[in-house]
Amino acid sequence: MRNLRLVYGISSLAALSIGFLCYYFFRDSNLIFYNMFNINITHNNLYVPGNFLSYFLKYNLCDGLWLFSGILLLRFIWFGNPGIGNYYIIIFICAALLLELLQIMEYVPGTFDILDMLTMAIFALLERCIYFYTKRRSLKWVKIG
Repeated sequence: MRNLRLVYGISSLAALSIGFLCYYFFRDSNLIFYNMFNINITHNNLYVPGNFLSYFLKYNLCDGLWLFSGILLLRFIWFGNPGIGNYYIIIFICAALLLELLQIMEYVPGTFDILDMLTMAIFALLERCIYFYTKRRSLKWVKIG
């Protein structure tokens, strides 16, 4: 069980790092993200051909990984009390979706994209499936041992 908690923590950092690398290599240096943390980009963006997959990598994958990382971090923090952790995860997902929706009304800087919302929903569902799989598997090992 303790190892599973560590896996959640490391996976959260890995997802956040991959999302940051997507921003770093595929996005322009005029993003609010870079201005907030005073990051100066000194490289040229990687060229990706103009198809759906490259668009997804450049604009949508980062949001899904950010959400995935946050959910895994909350699983790590609330590992001993998953009931309360689930409430925080629901609030986190709703806040992320709300931030995306507020971009339509221009209350939050950014460009609204329905694919961002779809990507976030897919990553939230993916995390939930992984959680139930690991939970069922750990219960199975408890019954055997």
